[in-house]
Amino acid sequence: MINRRDLLKQGAGAAMLAGTGLSFPGILRAADTVKVGLSIPVTGLQAILGETLMNCYKLAADELNAANGIAGRKVELIVEDNQTTTKGAVDKARKLIGQDKVDVVMGTIISLERSATLSVTSRAKKLFFYPTNFEGGECDTYFVATGPIPMQQVDPMAPWIVESLGKTVYIMGSDYAWPRKMTEAITAALEKAGGKVVGADFYPFGTQDFGPAFQKIKDSKPDIVWSMVVGNDAVTQLKQYRSFDMRQPLIAPLDEVFNKDALPPGVAAGTYAPQPYWMSIDSPANKAFIDGFRQRFGQDKMVNGIGEAGYNGLHLYALAAEKAGSFEDAKVLAALPSVEFDAPQGKVRIDGSNNHCVVNSFVGKAKDDGVGYEVVKSFGAIEPVTPYCKL
Repeated sequence: MINRRDLLKQGAGAAMLAGTGLSFPGILRAADTVKVGLSIPVTGLQAILGETLMNCYKLAADELNAANGIAGRKVELIVEDNQTTTKGAVDKARKLIGQDKVDVVMGTIISLERSATLSVTSRAKKLFFYPTNFEGGECDTYFVATGPIPMQQVDPMAPWIVESLGKTVYIMGSDYAWPRKMTEAITAALEKAGGKVVGADFYPFGTQDFGPAFQKIKDSKPDIVWSMVVGNDAVTQLKQYRSFDMRQPLIAPLDEVFNKDALPPGVAAGTYAPQPYWMSIDSPANKAFIDGFRQRFGQDKMVNGIGEAGYNGLHLYALAAEKAGSFEDAKVLAALPSVEFDAPQGKVRIDGSNNHCVVNSFVGKAKDDGVGYEVVKSFGAIEPVTPYCKL
């Protein structure tokens, strides 16, 4: 397994040959830059998270460029705002591939952005690295997922929930693919662990009143509420959850960035979330990641799992391109499963049988300040099991 440190040494050795008259691989002669196309929701429903994702890509590019780029090429980021819409994602993917001639496409957050982008990248046979936890179900040779699928988040957590929080769960979610597929996974995993989903409701984007849902929850008396309401709607829902004096523990797709930048102080305190990354992970790689991020973007800035997965994706791409000695999509893909990255969350790699990432799995609990999280349970690295995808 090749890691980044070994390849940086090789890159330095190649640079030393520059004055010898010896020939270089085509990868070093072909162009001065490697173009990374970023489709980011800078505006729209997920703009709350878009800026952090974009900045994590910038940090990874800075690190690579400070260490000889990717095999001697400077990393150039081309950022497009997909506006958290299907049309925006399609239009930006077409521009990045057709007009900007990028070497790889990365980014997007919610399912509609991902699916729209993939409809373009797949047809063009262009690599697309997706950083967000998602519902699974995608199987495409040129699609690489660096975030977790439900079985990597839900399956490890379900027995812990039944043992630590309770056996009955009521689910609230935004009405799109990820919450609905997650609900299927939660239902199956809880039943296996001796628990049960006692109700599930899904709400259109823009819902302003969650009061009727909270009344239903009070009537059904579950042990736990599991929310998958996302984006700006999650702000509305959580404020109302507190105002209705809901007593059940809340599992929600929150993180340090969302809590700090979108919620009133302390509102998220005590909530739980399954994620592959938390800022409180105690490792040299995570400390360096946070220090680098804050030096670049501000000492008060927070990072999250989606941003970290984007950061990891660019580093994994760099490792694979360097090992392949090429930026050709097929050659990078062939090399990808044989590299690993010492990520802030722990070592990560891509499973060549499905192009999904082996990620770590943690349960975080929001601290009293409602921003930071403590890791209350670690399940280690989880292999992605994908019955829907065998490449």
